[in-house]
Amino acid sequence: MVMLETLYEFHMGILYPVVILLMAAAAEIGHQIGWRMRRTNPEHSDLGTLTGAALGLLALLLAFSFSIALSRYEARRALVLEEANAIGSTANFALMLPVSAQQPTLKLLREYTVVRAGLGIPFDPAKFQQDISRSLDLQARLWQQAVAVTAADPQSLPAYRFVASLNEMNNIHERRLTALRFHIPAAVVFTLEGVALVAMGFAGYNAGITGTRRIFPTLIMAITVGTLIVLVIDLDRPSRGLIQVPVQPLIDAANSIPP
Repeated sequence: MVMLETLYEFHMGILYPVVILLMAAAAEIGHQIGWRMRRTNPEHSDLGTLTGAALGLLALLLAFSFSIALSRYEARRALVLEEANAIGSTANFALMLPVSAQQPTLKLLREYTVVRAGLGIPFDPAKFQQDISRSLDLQARLWQQAVAVTAADPQSLPAYRFVASLNEMNNIHERRLTALRFHIPAAVVFTLEGVALVAMGFAGYNAGITGTRRIFPTLIMAITVGTLIVLVIDLDRPSRGLIQVPVQPLIDAANSIPP
């Protein structure tokens, strides 16, 4: 898992070319081995069937990994919208509280929304932990407001609704953290990369053993496979890389809370 986190920390401007170069290198090494085998044993049969099987397995793993990464990305985006809606509902119920409690509660909600919109952005583990601590502190202060309002009027329906909405908002906090922390299993990522290298090596070997030299098709294939692998990793990095989870719903929620 540590190796996968290290892989996730690479800048995309480095990760994309490195993975593409690895794919191209695997194809070239396979081609050189196949070419030498052809020179020493001209009657050596090609590995077209095995190459096709390796490429088919690679396509299956790519589709599987991309599906997992995309579903996790969609889950994170849905949680942002869900949290924005929960905060908006809590702010609306706060407007129904006694006048003395409205302004401090709305102020805390606005601060909380701003923190949640910038949760872990830009990526920095220390900032991420600070954002979590700040979120928990604001939640505790909001609960103090809720306790005070409830104690003043235990039969208040607005207070009951505010407490219920605040509880849902707090529950979403933990769900969102869980979605941000967990990634595609490391075994899946490294298996995908390993199968891709083997498939590209077989493709290069088959070209060498048959005496064909396909530089541009091989390069295009290496770029395509490498790009797809890094795209899977990029989708699974919610606050890093080129593809990030939009937080506009939280920004809109913060702007909609009355001053």
